[in-house]
Amino acid sequence: MASSSSQQLRLRPAAAVCARRLLFLCLLFGAVCAGIFSDFLLTVRLKGDWFFQTSTGEQDGASKTIALRNVTPARSLKAGDEVAVQHEFLTDSADPIKVLAGNRGIVLQLDEEGDAEINFIGLGREWVYSSKFPRLGLVGGLAEGSHSEQSSAPAVVVAAGQQQQQQQQQQQQQWRPQQQQQQLQKQSARVPPQAMPNIDAAEAELENDKGQVLSTAATEAATIAPIDTVKDSSSESAMPRLAPMKNAPAPSSKKTKSAGPYQPLLHVEGHECQAQALELGNVPRVEDCDKLAVEEPLCGKYFMFSQEHPDWKCRCCEEGGENHGPKSDNWNVYRAQLEKAVEDSQQVSSKEKYIPKIYSKGHECDDQAFNLGKITSPAMCDALVAAKPECGAHFMFSKLHPDWACRCCSRSGADDGPASPNWDVYEVRAPLPESRKPMPPAAIMNPSVGLPVADGLRPKWLLKEDALIIDGRRSPEQGGGILILQAVLMDASRGWGKKQGFRPRWLRAILAANREHARTFGHALIVRSRPTEPQLTPWQIRQCGKKSADQCRKDNERENYNWEKHLMLAEYLNSPQNFSHVMMLDADAAFIRQDHNTLARIVDLMDIKRKDLFLTDEDWLKYGEGRINGGLIVAKNTAFTRGLFQDTFDAHVLGPTPLKSWRIGVQHVVCSSNEQICLNDLWKGGHGAHFSEFTMMAGGKKWNHGAEIGGFDDPDVEILHFMGGSKGTADKVLCDGSRDVTGEGPLGYGCKK
Repeated sequence: MASSSSQQLRLRPAAAVCARRLLFLCLLFGAVCAGIFSDFLLTVRLKGDWFFQTSTGEQDGASKTIALRNVTPARSLKAGDEVAVQHEFLTDSADPIKVLAGNRGIVLQLDEEGDAEINFIGLGREWVYSSKFPRLGLVGGLAEGSHSEQSSAPAVVVAAGQQQQQQQQQQQQQWRPQQQQQQLQKQSARVPPQAMPNIDAAEAELENDKGQVLSTAATEAATIAPIDTVKDSSSESAMPRLAPMKNAPAPSSKKTKSAGPYQPLLHVEGHECQAQALELGNVPRVEDCDKLAVEEPLCGKYFMFSQEHPDWKCRCCEEGGENHGPKSDNWNVYRAQLEKAVEDSQQVSSKEKYIPKIYSKGHECDDQAFNLGKITSPAMCDALVAAKPECGAHFMFSKLHPDWACRCCSRSGADDGPASPNWDVYEVRAPLPESRKPMPPAAIMNPSVGLPVADGLRPKWLLKEDALIIDGRRSPEQGGGILILQAVLMDASRGWGKKQGFRPRWLRAILAANREHARTFGHALIVRSRPTEPQLTPWQIRQCGKKSADQCRKDNERENYNWEKHLMLAEYLNSPQNFSHVMMLDADAAFIRQDHNTLARIVDLMDIKRKDLFLTDEDWLKYGEGRINGGLIVAKNTAFTRGLFQDTFDAHVLGPTPLKSWRIGVQHVVCSSNEQICLNDLWKGGHGAHFSEFTMMAGGKKWNHGAEIGGFDDPDVEILHFMGGSKGTADKVLCDGSRDVTGEGPLGYGCKK
């Protein structure tokens, strides 16, 4: 027995002298000292460099001593193993705790790196890295290379409580000195002086039979608090086992890497990321960049850093974007050494990993509600937006330029925002009250929002969702008169307004001027603010190929919106109101002569020329004379004009396929481009008998003058057309110019700021 024990136990030379003296004291004071001696022996390094420590005592009036028998070093673990802590350490969970020697637990799982999640009694589930397995022992297991007969070796007795960390520390720091002192006092009172042996004999006994002393001390300590045991099927040795937990603890949080000497893991030298995810800020070292990249959910497993130029900032790669990046002598791509946080599917707590949800990639908000300042990540932006009552349920954030700030969308402002490769619109993941949930934009509910729609009942003769701006006719119920049509359709560029109801001042000024002219001279003015569906023709869909329907619609938007004008002419020329004339005027063109009736003068010219259709050219441009501008059309209500605009729209629907037989008499004409080119082809294409005989061309300098070259103060100009970039000047000309043509002044609908 002594020989076997002496082979298993090797005291360090520095501890031998202390051991001899402790043995002398033990022989002096008896069995209680044996417990002290066993504490000393088991805190020195034993064979294999494993640590043991004992702690015995009464906790809450009940014995909590656990005897760990057949404990062997844990070189490897598997799920289901029962382990005992042989030396205290910090766990490797997100919030690490100290686990004291003597704690026991069950291995729940091992991850792909070999680290273990262990359910410790009284402490719950904690992650332990494989590098710390030597601090654990297997309960009832066999050490690597041992023989079955060794399982009956003297047991190591370790006491541990099923309690929280603070209670364990108090037990270790407060209980033991007090209890030992009391027992020493009792023993010293009983032991007579003549019972004190010679110290040399004690040292000799320790030297000859360390194992027997250890076994004796362990046996004495074991009698203090016996525990329930089960029999091993292969041995009569009693092995204490953990009772099943009645209430399973919550899963442990995500792991973090333990600290240690940092060595960068170079992935690609002299290159950048092929796709960058985030710019993480200025940090001085690769290690600091590594930490930032791991903490950011949008980052992949790699990051780029310039040690020569750390002021170029730490930048992480997108998932899969670490290879084949641009060459650069100043950049290297490194692999993040910390494992990215993985969400436990069973855990629901405040520590859950933030997973961003992109609502619209490559876009901005259509309507921004608030700028919340410079934020480093979508997770932080999400939290700020959720706490801001002015915000809706979405926000825009730039991964490439986080310094552009976190900006939230209004409740109806997340859809159809401007395209931008640097911005994405995200959905707020934090809980929101019902009052913050998304709502349809105002223009979706009412396409005429923001327009100067007339009060009162909507006339029954209006088609689709068209809106009446003013009906200045003396007897509208009798029909007749002149009708002015304008198509105010919101496009993808948002130049004509936002879906939230905002209309730009330049547009309001033009509508106000035209309303004033119609009111003054007895005309009716209506607007169409929602295009006819379907917008896309079959041939346009074929041309779009694999593009999305939304992208195909945007690609053809401008042309289709122009064709809507011909459709409106065809529809209202056939109206039961039996208008004498119908004028189509682009919504960026305005009547600027409120002192006389411009439309009456046009009708007089048509009667003089005996024409059914009034068009203007672009003679204000250098080479524009004789070229039709489709922004102004006046049609007398005749069979020719009623048939013409039905024909042109039908030809548009067919596209590259010729419309074989037109109502106006022409044959096999194609209109596969815009409506203006179609009219020019009819005018110059040798269709005189069927088209030019019914049509007159007037000079645009007077009747449809391009505003880019001025004309507002020219007394000969009747209508000013703010095309292209000149749109933004319309309000300055019409509201802030030499005269007021809106009839309402600076505080009216058209001119108020």
